[in-house]
Amino acid sequence: MSGDRIFLPAAVNGHPVEALLDSGAEMTLVDDAFAEEIGLVGAGQEEVRGTGAGTQDVQFAEGVEVAAAGSVLPDQVVVIIDLADVSRRLIGEPLRAVVGRELFDGGRYLLDVDAGLFRKVSQDIQPGGIELPLSDANGIKQVPVRINGGEAVKADFDLGNGSEILLSRDFAERTGLLAEGNIVGSKQGGGIGGPVEHTLVRVKTLSLGGVDLHDLVAAVGESSDAADVNIGTSVWREFRLVIDFPQNKVWLEPLS
Repeated sequence: MSGDRIFLPAAVNGHPVEALLDSGAEMTLVDDAFAEEIGLVGAGQEEVRGTGAGTQDVQFAEGVEVAAAGSVLPDQVVVIIDLADVSRRLIGEPLRAVVGRELFDGGRYLLDVDAGLFRKVSQDIQPGGIELPLSDANGIKQVPVRINGGEAVKADFDLGNGSEILLSRDFAERTGLLAEGNIVGSKQGGGIGGPVEHTLVRVKTLSLGGVDLHDLVAAVGESSDAADVNIGTSVWREFRLVIDFPQNKVWLEPLS
């Protein structure tokens, strides 16, 4: 762990690398300096948008083998991108690779953040805890949640989010979370695409499958196409998880 971000040993075309685990990344990302070091050649040039304010130029490499957590994924398409800005602003050390959701698409995984455990498990096991359905939106899996006892909404299941719960401005406005007395400050956020300013607000309760977490802080972003809610590792570390993207299920076992 680095703060609330998960790193794990991985390999790209057989070259070992410590990678950020990010279920919200649609593809695996490889830093351009690391790509050059291991002879990974990109082609074309496109702009991608992350959670930052702008876009960033990337290239793609085909036929790449990605290995992590007991899975070997051959013939992948990966993104070659300059991760220096994200490394500096969010991680505080060089970030050489990000393993994305294609790892999760390949099977069932057990995650216990505070125990430092992430591994592939058999589809035959019967997980304990609370079962929640997963759905898809814009390439990211989502789970149903309730904020402050309100209506159920879909929240991005984002293990790459190492900060507070993220809320869209539209959701925060229509639920009264941006009322003057509920704002507690501001901070800089944003991933790929550069920094953005977030407004910090109080969240009295976050409900997941009937389990309530109390007295949280959420960051309100400005993106017009963001999900209503994005839940990262600061929340998921409160549970022992079994994650099954192929079957669109996740099981939560509260740790306290």
